Amino acid sequence: MKVALICPSNMLYMPYVYNYIKILDDIKADYSVINWDRFKIEKENEFTYRDSKIGHRRNFLDYLKYCKFVLRILSKYKYDKIIVFGIQLVFFLNKYLIKDYSNRYIIDIRDYHGMIKYFNIEKVIEKSNFTVISSPGYKEWLPESDKYVTNHNTQIQGLKDLVEPDYSWKNKKKISIAYIGAIRDYKINIDFINSLKNSDRFDLYYHGEGDINKDIQEYLIRNDIKNVHLTGRYQKEDEESLYLSSDLANVLIPNDTINSKTLLPNRLYNAVKYGKPILALKGTYLCEQIEKYNLGIIVDTLDNVAEHIDNNLNNYDMEKYEVGRRTFFERVIKDNNLFYSKVIDFCTNE
Repeated sequence: MKVALICPSNMLYMPYVYNYIKILDDIKADYSVINWDRFKIEKENEFTYRDSKIGHRRNFLDYLKYCKFVLRILSKYKYDKIIVFGIQLVFFLNKYLIKDYSNRYIIDIRDYHGMIKYFNIEKVIEKSNFTVISSPGYKEWLPESDKYVTNHNTQIQGLKDLVEPDYSWKNKKKISIAYIGAIRDYKINIDFINSLKNSDRFDLYYHGEGDINKDIQEYLIRNDIKNVHLTGRYQKEDEESLYLSSDLANVLIPNDTINSKTLLPNRLYNAVKYGKPILALKGTYLCEQIEKYNLGIIVDTLDNVAEHIDNNLNNYDMEKYEVGRRTFFERVIKDNNLFYSKVIDFCTNE
C-alpha cells in the first residue's frame, strides 16, 4: 500500500501532518510527503517543490504550478491512497480525486478558504473515504455529511501528558502574556498592544514567525513601545519552555470572519497542555470551548483589558480550571483516537 500526503506548505507550519506520519510509521506504510517548501528550509528531494518566492503568500498561478508538480509525482509513483491538505489544493485536484481515487482519498480541512465557493465540495466529501476537520465549528459552513472526523491540532496521548499548572503569577507584580506560533491577525494584536502599551503590569511576547512580524516591529518602533517583545522563529523543541516561561497565553483571534469564528487554533491545545490560562475575545467557537471548560479569560472588548484581566486573575478558580482542562482533553483524546483508527483502516484496507 503506497500513500501520498500532499501538503501546501512547509512541515514547520503544518504540525498536524505528523499525526498522520506517526500512524504511517507505526504500521510501516510506504508513504511519500509531497510538500511546498515556501521558505526554502527543507532538505531538497524529488518530492519537495520550490518556486522563486519566499514566504507564506501565494497566488492562483502559484498553486496551479504546484499542483502540476503534484500530478507528475502521482503519475510517476501510482499511489494507492492519497491524503490532501487544505481547501486550495482540493480545488485544483478535485476532479482528479473523484475520477481516479473515489473512496481512496482523505481530505483534511484546517481552515476556511473562499475557493470553497467555486467547486462542488459536497461531491468531493461524498466521494472521500472520510473528511478530516480540525474544529467541529467548521460544520457551520461545510455541507452536511456523515463523513466528518475531527482531528484536533495536538499529539497529546493521555492525561499524563498534561503539565502541572504553575500559579506563581498570583504573586507576581508583572504578568507575561505570550503569543506562541505563526504570528497573524494584525489588527486585533495591534489593538491589544495599544491597550497595554508601556504598562508596568504586563509584558507581551510574540514568539514565532508570520506575515505580520515586520509590520508589528515597525509599529513598536514608531510608537516607542517598550513592553512588547518579538523574538521571531523558534524551534519546535523550544515550544515547551516558551509556554512554561509565560503566565497567560494570548489566543486572541478576530470574531468577524468565517474562519476565525469557527477554528480551534494550535495555541488552544498547547496552552491547556502546559497549564496556561487563555486570553481570548468573545464571539467565536473557540470562546465557547473556553467558557464550557473554564480554560481562561474571555474579554468582550479590548478596551480596559488590563482591569478585566486583573479582576479575573484575582478571582481565578484554579480548581475549576484543573477539572475543565482534564475534561477538555478527555474529549480531544476520544476524538483523536477515532481519527487514528480511521486512518489505520484507510491505510491498511484495499
